[in-house]
Amino acid sequence: MTRVLFLHGLESGPNGNKPRALREAGFEVTALQMPCGRDAIVRDPKTIATLGAAGLGLAFAARRGVLSLGGGLVGLALAKPLAMALATRRAFARSVQVQLRAIEQEPNFDVVVGSSFGGAVALELLQRGAWRGPTVLLCPAHERVAERAWRAPPAALATLPGAGYAVIVVHGNADEIVPLEHSRRLVRGSRAELLEVEDDHRLTSTATAEALRIWVDKANARR
Repeated sequence: MTRVLFLHGLESGPNGNKPRALREAGFEVTALQMPCGRDAIVRDPKTIATLGAAGLGLAFAARRGVLSLGGGLVGLALAKPLAMALATRRAFARSVQVQLRAIEQEPNFDVVVGSSFGGAVALELLQRGAWRGPTVLLCPAHERVAERAWRAPPAALATLPGAGYAVIVVHGNADEIVPLEHSRRLVRGSRAELLEVEDDHRLTSTATAEALRIWVDKANARR
C-alpha cells in the first residue's frame, strides 16, 4: 500500500477533507498537526515573548525620544506587518521541524502531499534535501508564506536535483488566495508537471478521492 505523508494548510488540520479523501482512495496516510494556525501561534511562548520584546522596544524608543513623531508613526505602521512576519517565520520553522521529525522517524513514506501552507513546507523539505521522493503540491503557498515572513521567495524547482522530476503541482485557475502564476513560476524550467484545474484554492470540486489517487500515482510513477 502506498504510504502518504500529508501536510495540511494554514488553518486546516490532519483530519480535513483531503487526508480523508486520500484514505478513501486507498492510501495509508500519516497527517500530523502543525503549529501554524492562529490558536497555535498565540499559545507559543517564544512567539509571544518575541512580539512582546519588539513592542516594548518600540514603546521605549518612542518614550525616550529616540523616535521622532514621524518615526513613531512609521514604527506603528510597521508594527503589525513586523509582528506577522515574526509569527510566520516561527510558525513555518516549527512546522518544518514537525515534518523533519516525521520523515526521520518513519523514513518509508512513498509520497509527500502538501496543501497550501503545507505545500510551502513540502517545498522546503525538497530544497533542504530532507525529502527527495515523489511529491504532490496542491495550490502551494510558498510565495505567500515568504511575503508574510519578509523573506525572498524560495528557489524554483529547476534548482533541485533532477529538476523536480517527480513533482506534480495542482493549482486551481480560480484560486482567490494564491495566484496561479506562483505555481507557473515554481515549475518553469523544471521537469515537474503543473496541472491547471477549474477550481478554487481549496480545490473544492477537484480534490476528490479519485483525483487524488491519480495525482499521487502519477507522482509515484515518476520516482
